[in-house]
Amino acid sequence: MEPIFSWLFTPVSTIVQSHQKIASFVIFGYMLFYLPKLSPRERIYVGIVTVLLIRLVFESLFVFGTVFQQLTMFYILFPVVYTVFIKFVCRSFDLDLLEFVAKFYLLTYIVFMAIYGRNFSFSLDQIEMDDYGPFSGDGRTIHASSILMMIIPFLWYLNRFITTRKIGSLLIFILCFIIILIHQHRSVWSSAIFSLMIYFFLTMRYNNKTAPRIWNLLFGSIIIVFFVYIFISNMFPGITDFFADRFSEIFDPGKEESTGRFRVEQRETYFKLFLERPIFGWTFEGFEMDNPLVDWWPKYSGQHFHESYMEMLFYQGIVGFFVKFSFLFYLIYKATSKKLTEQTIIILSFCLSGLLFSFSYVLPLIYWGHVGLCLYYIEKDEAGENEVDMNNDEKLLPRQKRALREISYN
Repeated sequence: MEPIFSWLFTPVSTIVQSHQKIASFVIFGYMLFYLPKLSPRERIYVGIVTVLLIRLVFESLFVFGTVFQQLTMFYILFPVVYTVFIKFVCRSFDLDLLEFVAKFYLLTYIVFMAIYGRNFSFSLDQIEMDDYGPFSGDGRTIHASSILMMIIPFLWYLNRFITTRKIGSLLIFILCFIIILIHQHRSVWSSAIFSLMIYFFLTMRYNNKTAPRIWNLLFGSIIIVFFVYIFISNMFPGITDFFADRFSEIFDPGKEESTGRFRVEQRETYFKLFLERPIFGWTFEGFEMDNPLVDWWPKYSGQHFHESYMEMLFYQGIVGFFVKFSFLFYLIYKATSKKLTEQTIIILSFCLSGLLFSFSYVLPLIYWGHVGLCLYYIEKDEAGENEVDMNNDEKLLPRQKRALREISYN
């Protein structure tokens, strides 16, 4: 489901999209088949999505005379099922995937750039392409949605350095930082900063021993950045001014003739339309509606949203919005839990950065897979904590402890 990985094997958008669509239907059928094995909460999510889809089928039959007028309405809701699917699979096989995921993204990025990165530049001028696929369409080469995933190895190797003090982990962390920096996606910059703040806060909260190391790291980073800035500003003064201007635009999203300004206009326009149908949204009618802002998109191709929140509110209303984003609201709540492991803190920090990224882009499907992975790690932490509590209860017999552990896990 990761675009730059798929592109290495099938560099044709229609093939990649067809694969994702087929996989989506197979996964949904898989979850319906294994519905009895899901936890009660997971069944509720799959059940709600199924009810919403049945409602869309009846709406399509009565209004348009077809079974399902636009499959895009299914794909907009599917991330809810995909999140539950990843969590269920990880739990079924007792997987520990975070280290693999961190290395996977770093290696995939290196291979992709080795093949397709020859035209990389700091220029933001548009590049005409026959098939944009996972590309950004300018000198940055890779779309922001894929660069966002580099936050996972960024946090993973930062954590490895803090806990092990190995230089190799520090060098890879610096590499991830440079990758995020040079691709100039302001949405990724802000998301990386946000996730870093969450990571530092949660790490120092749950492990007091790491606090001195984190403060030393921050102090040392400030000194290094200061000297690097002096060196680059003297050798290449235009680069520092360029990055300073790009970074300043984060705090001025409504700047004229910028993508941020277009997002603001899109939000204002579609929010008024959302208020006309706030409960279930515009669904199929919204997809086939003429675009009120631009005229270059093909007719009946949807509204091409730049923001996850507005996409859900417009197409699926408040009901769809809360079903989909309730996962992230739950993660905010779990961030206050009594105990979180290092792995959970890393993936949790990344997933919460999606709250910020959602203002700039529609979250990719693979992101929701990582949300499922995060929920799985949280579940493991809770099961482990309950197991410790039960083992400490001397009044329970061994067979009673085993039975309670099984109940707690299920």
